[in-house]
This record gives sequence, structure tokens and C-alpha cells, in this order.
Amino acid sequence: MPQITPIRGFTNTPVTKAICAASTIVALSLSILVSKQYVSLAIDPFVVKYSQYWRVATFQLAVVNESDYIVTIALWFHFKTLERLFGPRKYFSLVTLFALYNAVGTFLVLCIGQLSLVYLAAIARFLIWRQPMQTVYYDTIFNAVVPGPFGILASLYICHGTYIPTSYHFKILLQKPEEGSPETPGSTERTTSSGTANLGKYITLTNHFQVHFLFTILMLNHGFSSLIPCLVGVFIGHLYTKDLLAGSRSWLLPPLLFQLFVAPQKLRSYTARTLSRRWQGYQRVSSVDTEPSPPIIDESTGRLEEEDAEVAIDDIRQQSDNPVARSTSPVRPLGRQFLDTFRT
Repeated sequence: MPQITPIRGFTNTPVTKAICAASTIVALSLSILVSKQYVSLAIDPFVVKYSQYWRVATFQLAVVNESDYIVTIALWFHFKTLERLFGPRKYFSLVTLFALYNAVGTFLVLCIGQLSLVYLAAIARFLIWRQPMQTVYYDTIFNAVVPGPFGILASLYICHGTYIPTSYHFKILLQKPEEGSPETPGSTERTTSSGTANLGKYITLTNHFQVHFLFTILMLNHGFSSLIPCLVGVFIGHLYTKDLLAGSRSWLLPPLLFQLFVAPQKLRSYTARTLSRRWQGYQRVSSVDTEPSPPIIDESTGRLEEEDAEVAIDDIRQQSDNPVARSTSPVRPLGRQFLDTFRT
């Protein structure tokens, strides 16, 4: 589908760009170093036998096959509209919060589900076959989940459907329209009040259909191993959208950690500026209006050195306020401007 938004690529989305780059680097490193087993989570034997609880914190770091990698990168790219909506720092804080809740929630679901099926099987053997009440531990569908950020993407999928508006709807006809239908060439009949007279079978889709399609593939790609973390992520996403997730509104990462993840090459200059401001303290604001100092150009990159890496969509809005730029572009209604702002 052609991209009709004026915001292209990773413009004003440093967190999405960093996540896609980090996902690629980590996945390639695990494949080259033959270390995919370190991002696997299974109750038996890793937790029950070896007590490797650190796997709860690592199983969401990377995917282990090509199909999951392609789908996850595509979903991260589509969810960049959420970063433009929340802002880079808030979006990155939201991703880390979802990672924490999904890691704990998935682990609890696996433990409770595994033990529940084992005890239910023991009760069934006692009631049906009159065998002694004895629990025999064995692997069930709750024993392991597939590695990757499945739960995080599921939570972001719910947020995307809740906060990102729908731009348009379109219909795909599954059979040829009947004679006299408004879709038939040369027909003069009008549609009914529903607007779907004599169209036959059809399906109605929106501009979000590619996100629904990719998420369905991600959720069903590995059966129960991918379905469990996705369902946990959907539940956490609904809690967040209904303001029922603890700490979701007040949780915000420190600027230093955000800068370290988004632009580590500027961490030194950012730390120096932060320490300089703290050392100098607060200065009295002059009552005389002075002209703003010109922006500083970074000679190594040729780009404007920003106060921090949190780039918002206000830059594009300031460009739209320029009379020269506005004279060269047609006037758009206010509703169309909001849709173009958050459309992928």
C-alpha cells in the first residue's frame, strides 16, 4: 500500500529506530554465537531443575527465527505512530513497563497453568480409574513459550487500536454484484439506508488491516507457545487503556537511561550539559528580552545539536506554520490534519 502520510520512515521516532536496530543486532549475535538457548523460557527443566529464574528477564530480548523477526520488525515499524502520539521518552517508558508486566505475568501463567493441569490430571485418575491420589509431574502446553517480545507487541497492539484513529474503510466484494446494484455499471438504483443494497457477500476493512493481519500471524505462528504470551499482553494492554495498570501513568524512565538507549554517542555531551546546569544552579531571568542564540551545529554529524534526543512532532507543526511553506501546499481541514499526523 503506498504511503500517503507526509511523515516518512523513522522521522521523529528515535525509540522505534533504536529498537529495530537493537532487535536486529541481538538476533544476529545470538545466531552467530550459537547462544539462542539463553533466551528460552521453559518451566521444566530450566526453572524446576536448574532454578534459572534469570530467564524470566531474558526471554523477551530477541526472536530466534526469521519469520518471527520479519513480523516483529514490521509491527514495531507500524507502532511508531504511538511514539509520535506519546513522545519518545514516554513511549520508551511504556515499552519497558509492558516488558516488566509481561515477563512476570507470563511466568505466573506458566507456573499456575502447569501445576493446575498436573493436579487436575491426578484428580481425574482418582475419580475415573480409582487410582491412588498421586501427582505425576509432566510437561503440558504451559511448560514453555517462544522467545521474543510477543507480549510487549500485544500490549502495544491494544494501545494502537484504542488511541490511533481510523482514517478510512473499504469493502472487498466476495462475489459479483447483482443486477441493479449501485456497484454495477449503468445502474440507476439507489442504495438502501444501510448503503449495502444488493452487494452480496463482502468484508469491510480499515487502514489498520495490515496491523491486524501481522498480529494474527505473530499470535498463531507457534501455537500455544506464542498464543500464551500474546493473550497475557492483550490483557495487560486492556488494563493500561482503562487506567487499571499500576504505575502506568506515573512511570517515566530517567533522562540518562533514555539518552543511553536512543543516542549513546551523545551521552557524554548530554552528561556534561546536565552537570553544568546542576553546578551553576538557577540563574535569574533577565527582564529584558534578548534575541535567541543561533543553534549549534555539530561538525561531526552536520545536524543541529538538540537539548536531548526526545524529538516530537512539534517540529513539523512549526514548519507548517511557516507562511512560505503554507503558500506552496493546499489548505487541509483540521480533521484531516489530525488524521495525517497519526497515520502510518
